[in-house]
Amino acid sequence: MAIRTIGFGAAAMLTLLGVTAHADPYDLDGNRNQAVSVSVSYTFTLPADGGADSADGAAERGRRQAYEMAGRECANLLATIAATCSLGSINVSSQPQRGYGQASEGINIRASANFKITPKAQTAPERSAPQR
Repeated sequence: MAIRTIGFGAAAMLTLLGVTAHADPYDLDGNRNQAVSVSVSYTFTLPADGGADSADGAAERGRRQAYEMAGRECANLLATIAATCSLGSINVSSQPQRGYGQASEGINIRASANFKITPKAQTAPERSAPQR
């Protein structure tokens, strides 16, 4: 399992930062009338076990973890708000996290992914519910 590879401490540091959707995807009758963009951001830290080779390995594991998370996002969107989903773009960066010494203490991973979805049709009560 991918989460097991980053360890319990690093999994606890995982932070999902946001999901936003743009545009009004429904016409007056509640029918889908356009695709919308959904952006998702991920930030987490992986421990590095010392040395440049270890830091490079942690950065690679972190990027792989971010790609896996983005790869699962369409399934989440399809289970909740989307009738169709496709990954439009992904940006992943890694940066060593330095402590007081010279050795790398961890790798910060930041990723953002953009998806194009067609929203599921709304029922009449969902359309009339006030927006928060």
